Amino acid sequence: MKIGRPAQATVRSGDDHRGMEEGTLHRIEDDLRPSWVEEWAEHGIGEIEAYLAKHLAFLTFLDETA
Repeated sequence: MKIGRPAQATVRSGDDHRGMEEGTLHRIEDDLRPSWVEEWAEHGIGEIEAYLAKHLAFLTFLDETA
């Protein structure tokens, strides 16, 4: 008796890492710099400030239209 593959079996394609970008390299030396924490925090604070500025602009728009 020959048993076939179950109907719910998944078949993987040859490309196993579809979500990875091609040609992007990450150097570990960049993470080992003494200033990496400060740079990371500055970037994060900048992102938060940009978000809050957009939020304030939206609230201002709502106040002007009400």
